Amino acid sequence: VFATPALAQPADLPVPPSTASSLPAGVEVSELPSSRVYVGRGGRVLYGMDMRTLLRFAPDPALYCTKACANDWEPVLAPKDAAINIRFPAGFGPQQRALPPGFVQPQSAPDWAVIMGADGPQYVYKGWHLVFTRKGAQRDDISFDGAEKFTWNTLKFVPPLPKVVAPPAIGTVLVGQTYAFADKDGRALFTGECLAGCPDWVPLSGGMASRAVGDWTISHGPDGAQWRYRGQPVFVSGVELPAGVQALRP
Repeated sequence: VFATPALAQPADLPVPPSTASSLPAGVEVSELPSSRVYVGRGGRVLYGMDMRTLLRFAPDPALYCTKACANDWEPVLAPKDAAINIRFPAGFGPQQRALPPGFVQPQSAPDWAVIMGADGPQYVYKGWHLVFTRKGAQRDDISFDGAEKFTWNTLKFVPPLPKVVAPPAIGTVLVGQTYAFADKDGRALFTGECLAGCPDWVPLSGGMASRAVGDWTISHGPDGAQWRYRGQPVFVSGVELPAGVQALRP
């Protein structure tokens, strides 16, 4: 299990990387200084109303946003003839009910699913986050991120995981807005040539019986076995990446 510092929501609820090859009509990804977020028409940021935070307070969280809530938040509706494939209470909460054919559990839902909301078929992101925009918000406005005890969260785009060939102890981690190779503790890997005193450059060690995998090979020296990537020695740092080096990208 590789650690990742990138949570798709500010709450303690990491959302899996994107899997969708296409987005709903009118939805795109916007590049912000801090993250990438999904936006709708006019560049208004999409927010997810986390239905898990409302299970104790609403008979049906999908129908929660009416009256006062609807004065501030506008649902992102799916086409009127869109097939509903998530339904409350089926699949939600500790006492999950059997799902009818064609429906999915929230935790295994695709990026964009459809539920019957208060105003008709409405998009759900990753099975839990009912999608809205803030009425009157300006383009790329993320000021309501985490509002109402994390009921409302900007929908952050986490890129799909890259397909890599690497030794079992090496995975990937999101550094900034792209993936990098990482060790089993989630620390980004890098290559380079240390010219003078590099105490934070720790060789990425391998076992004596380690074998080459794809672009990864093993070199044996007086200090033990070290992994190399495309012929270059690989290092890991116990602190932030040292100045002058960049994360090793797949």
